[in-house]
Amino acid sequence: MKLIFGKARKIVPLLLCVTGLAGCANTLANKAQVKNPATPESILDTHFERNLIVPVTINHKTWHFLVDTGASVTVIDKNIAAEITQPWLLSELPANYRQEFSHVKTVSGSLENQNFTILKPMPFSIGSQEIRDNDIWLSMDLSLFVQSLGVDINGIIGIDTFRKINWQVDNEKKRLVLLKDGPSALAYQQCTGYDDSYNRMPQLWFNYGDNHVPFRIDTGAGESYVASDFIHFVKEHKGSVTLDSVNSPGVDASGMINTPVYILKGLAFNNMPLGEITVSESQNQQFAVGMGFLSRFKRYAFIPSRMMFCYDTQSIERHGLASKRSISVHYAHQHIKVFYNNDAALRNTGLRNGDILLKVNGVAYSPAQIDEVRKWLRLTPEGKLKLTVQRDTQQMEINL
Repeated sequence: MKLIFGKARKIVPLLLCVTGLAGCANTLANKAQVKNPATPESILDTHFERNLIVPVTINHKTWHFLVDTGASVTVIDKNIAAEITQPWLLSELPANYRQEFSHVKTVSGSLENQNFTILKPMPFSIGSQEIRDNDIWLSMDLSLFVQSLGVDINGIIGIDTFRKINWQVDNEKKRLVLLKDGPSALAYQQCTGYDDSYNRMPQLWFNYGDNHVPFRIDTGAGESYVASDFIHFVKEHKGSVTLDSVNSPGVDASGMINTPVYILKGLAFNNMPLGEITVSESQNQQFAVGMGFLSRFKRYAFIPSRMMFCYDTQSIERHGLASKRSISVHYAHQHIKVFYNNDAALRNTGLRNGDILLKVNGVAYSPAQIDEVRKWLRLTPEGKLKLTVQRDTQQMEINL
């Protein structure tokens, strides 16, 4: 969960065998002219911008939750927790939970005990699917996540609930469909297996040269992150990794973080080169790809019952990701604002922290489209970016 402001040799051949079987199934189906399988029953069909946010009903009241495979359990915003449920006493918890939640690791560090409360879970519904068997919930302050997402969320759906539902994402139509039963592999160009285990994110395997590298799938992260040791490894072996930005404020469960961002080349997934990918360092030596990676597919699906990741795409290769400038923004009071920038980042831009972005190149973006705004700010060539901003009561045009 991070937002912006030997085993390999044994597992990979197995995955290739599974993928090969899926390919054979497609070929045989085409030869026999088998009809496409029936569409599985839909639990929920909803729009999304970039982050997966779903309506959740608790006690006949609807809230909005971020889908975050990087969270081990459901999280409720501390401001509404008392309205929904009650905290557990530490003495009431099973011994394994007392141990696990005595030291909670995040991407950048750890979550201190005083920053979260363990709650008694309640039945809740996502669309037509009722979830009744969560063991524990957490409550914590989600205000920094709201600032980063551009959307008012009330909670987070963790991996324990993620595994109970089939997730089908259409990036071209911006539709998220939740299914009761898993879709057929025949409905996608390609499928591959993923690894899964208790209290962990789904894990896919990537190639970096002759090395097999496991990456978790963190749907709560905007971009990808890798172990700091891996960055040093790439540099030492004269691989292609370039420092992109030192002004990259972000947020994870620990709070505000600011880690260097790099452009990494040479990764491949399922024999498809990624070209360039933006990564930040994880001091806890974690590897994960976020929504930036998943957005490269036309469609994709997670099918937990089969531990299968399916997708449609012509290419996931991207280039030209080097930042032209590093300007951070956040969401506050229904506006997208320039914020969390140091003096160096704003020098010679004419911008100030607190400026409201009204338009970017003549287009007014909603707060939910904050990631699109970040993309324009970061990648628009010099001399091509026109910002309409409001500072106090004054409106002005700024060209960068």
